[in-house]
Parts: sequence; C-alpha cells; structure tokens
Amino acid sequence: MNRKNLNKVKRELAQLRRSPQKAATLESLAGRLGRKLVKRGKEPMWENIEFDQLYALSIPRHGGRDLSPGTQRSILDQLDDDVLAWEELLGDDEDDEEAQNECGDGEDNGIG
Repeated sequence: MNRKNLNKVKRELAQLRRSPQKAATLESLAGRLGRKLVKRGKEPMWENIEFDQLYALSIPRHGGRDLSPGTQRSILDQLDDDVLAWEELLGDDEDDEEAQNECGDGEDNGIG
C-alpha cells in the first residue's frame, strides 16, 4: 500500500457512505486494505494481516441484497480504522522521505 492507493481508498470509502452497498463491494475494499477472509463464526470474517491490533470484521452475505444501513455504516467505520492504521504507518515513511529530500537529493549543489 502506498500513499496514492490509500488516498484512492479514502475517496471510495466516502462515496460508499452515500448509497446502499452489497457485501461484495465492501469485501473488495476490505481486501485492498490488507484483510483476508478467515473461517470462523457464522458470517464471513475478515482479519487484517498487516495490523494485528485491529478487530476481525464480519461482512454478512445475504443473497446479493444490499446491506442494511446500520450494518453498512458499522463495516465502513471499521474500514476507516484500517485507513487510519495505514496512514499512521505511511506517515512515518513519508516523513523519512521528506527528511531525505531536504537533506539532499543526490545533486551536487556546489557546496562542499
């Protein structure tokens, strides 16, 4: 995951909040955020393999119907936590890159 992909996921999350969604759409987004389908419980569970501290996420499949608004909102809230975890991880990397660029980007500026 990089900053560009994360920003795209954030925009998509905001759009998904505006209309009813099917489980498949949210499962796809969960997969892009680093979650994998695991076998446990009655409903399909998605665990984040990158961040152990995040709770497993249940995304119920009900015959291709739209999810109820409360269920959808709850799932999207948990996926927001995934985004925040990625931002925290990438924020540190981005700060390191900015510091390297400020210190010198490999060009000879004649000072020396």
